[in-house]
Amino acid sequence: MKKPLTFQNLLSDIPVSESTLRRLISDSRKGIGDFPKPITGFKRKLLFNPDDIERWMRSQQSTPVAKVESETQRQRRHKTAMKALERKGVRVPNSKPLDSRET
Repeated sequence: MKKPLTFQNLLSDIPVSESTLRRLISDSRKGIGDFPKPITGFKRKLLFNPDDIERWMRSQQSTPVAKVESETQRQRRHKTAMKALERKGVRVPNSKPLDSRET
C-alpha cells in the first residue's frame, strides 16, 4: 500500500490554490462533488488515499474543455447577425463589433 498523502503533498501535486483545495475537501465532506474524502485527520493534518487522488486526477483530465470561439468566428457571427437585423428593418446604432470600436 502506498503512503497516505498529506494536505501539503496535495498542494504540490494538484494544480489548484490552497483555498480551492480546501473548498473541494469541504464539498466532499458535504457530499458535493467527486473529490475524495480524507481517510483521517483534521485541518492541516489530513491524510488522503493516494489511489483515490490519482483516480480523481485522471477523471479531471478527461473532462471536456469548453470550446471558445476565435476572434474571426465571433466577428463573422456578429456581422451575420447585423445583416439579419437589417433585413428585418432593425437599425442598430454602433453596430461595429466591440473590438473594432474606438474607445
